[in-house]
Amino acid sequence: MAAVMVITVGTVPLWAQESRQGDRVIHRYFDPGLWGDEQHRSTTSQDEHSESRSARRPSSRPGDAPGLWLSPGQGEWILTAEGPLGPEAVEQPHGNLDTPQGQTELDDRTDRVDELDYQNNFDPSVVPFKRGVVQDRIRHSGDGSYAAYLADSSYRTVSTGGRLRPGEERFWGSFLVRIEPETRQLIPSVAPHQRVLSVDSEPELEVTIERDGADNFYLSGSHDELVRVNLELAVQRQYFDGAMDGSVGWDDFATFNGLDDEAMRRRAGEVVEMIGIDPGQMSPLQALERLVEYHRGFEARPYQQRSGSDLYEEISRERVGVCRHRSLTFMISAHFLGINTRYVYNEAHAFVEVYWPGQGWRRIDLGGAADAFNYHSDGGGNVHDGIWDWEFPRPDIYEEEIANLAGGGGEGAGGETGAAVEASEQSGDEDPLEHHDELDPFGGEEGGDMAMPQGHEGDHGVSDRHDHDTGEATRVQVVEADGAVYRGQPMRVRGAVEQVDGGEMVEVFLLPSGTVQWEQGLRLGTATVDADGKFDEEWTIPHQISLGRWQLRGRIVEVP
Repeated sequence: MAAVMVITVGTVPLWAQESRQGDRVIHRYFDPGLWGDEQHRSTTSQDEHSESRSARRPSSRPGDAPGLWLSPGQGEWILTAEGPLGPEAVEQPHGNLDTPQGQTELDDRTDRVDELDYQNNFDPSVVPFKRGVVQDRIRHSGDGSYAAYLADSSYRTVSTGGRLRPGEERFWGSFLVRIEPETRQLIPSVAPHQRVLSVDSEPELEVTIERDGADNFYLSGSHDELVRVNLELAVQRQYFDGAMDGSVGWDDFATFNGLDDEAMRRRAGEVVEMIGIDPGQMSPLQALERLVEYHRGFEARPYQQRSGSDLYEEISRERVGVCRHRSLTFMISAHFLGINTRYVYNEAHAFVEVYWPGQGWRRIDLGGAADAFNYHSDGGGNVHDGIWDWEFPRPDIYEEEIANLAGGGGEGAGGETGAAVEASEQSGDEDPLEHHDELDPFGGEEGGDMAMPQGHEGDHGVSDRHDHDTGEATRVQVVEADGAVYRGQPMRVRGAVEQVDGGEMVEVFLLPSGTVQWEQGLRLGTATVDADGKFDEEWTIPHQISLGRWQLRGRIVEVP
């Protein structure tokens, strides 16, 4: 496996920004370019804590705790009671990010979404599936509107401590939060039942972590302070891509009733029948799979609602909409079936969570992400390998969306423009991201893909040339790629080739995930193989490459 990182961090010009309540400065943004090893503290109208610790820079080793510093990273938001504050206006296309106490209405703006911003708070990243706000019930108004809302806003204190348990994975979360007395600050989360193993902050303050009835998470404290809070989290793998128990029967869902409006129940029953779901003939898992397949088949395109029609029924019948339409209509239909489902969204995407008896909550993506989004991250370049869910049906239109999102295409079927993650080239103020991964070149381990954006575990690249004596294909193995890797910046690539005598030329490409067609890739260059079958070369990452899922592959160049 190789380790290549095509990582850029969204850059912004030097700037400063304030937020005020009356004459009091709530916080002031720092110039990210002023980062150094010296201590950074918040700039507020109040005296600074005299015992504030020196800021800790992020570790370059994968899996280590994130750094503790009060200067915002490039493009990083500060979470405040008034909503997220960033260097530019924060768009909220899939629901209000200020509080989960509001509601998200089903609308008829079903066309493609061009470009959004995404804030990465976690390492490994769960892009684009960060839990920003979670709503768990649907209300139906007399005017025919539908809206998701939070049913239970009571708060429970979250305990901290402990170790990873079997089946759990570790995540680090880092948040820049404006703490105010007697105010709960909503923070993003990875999963509903995540456990908090440790809490660290700068300045070193005591903070309380709570959750509400839909497992939105909150921070609070007694100080009036700008605080960097780092959380060590343990999350069950089942939540991301675990198989659902097919032995679960309809009786296991008998206690849940998510639709208490008779008109909405009647309409949902008609939609479920139209989708082709018959609970009398199908198991819960079969019904869920059909529901997922149907909503993954939606297309993002303009839609004109007919006068007097029911929007939920129309969108479901026409199969139109982006992620929020798919998730909201899915939720209504699932609730009719008695399957507890939540609407989950962040600044860039919306998806659902389904509760499965005996297993707990499970994340399900229905597609419909934006054509492109600007990815802001000062953490590691790792992306969690449970991003794409293979346990549910993947109709062709959904596969196209995933391929386009991963390799630079659009949101709907046939999209040809845009990139999965748009970001700027390296600026002089950014710290380069490095990755080192020494491996046995022929250890038999298959590599994965570069999920947007992450350290890439490259594939074995097989050339068309065959050894004349054995008939076996010559195999090019990319062993390692390291260094400060940005678009427009150099990357050193090392590898090895089987069954050669030295002097051969190896051609190295970046290919979109899932393809072995060389013409679809970007050629980095050629390298000469030495007598030991090794090659070592440095190339510049092309400016035109989009952040996405890529394979680093090589092949022998045939010399006449």
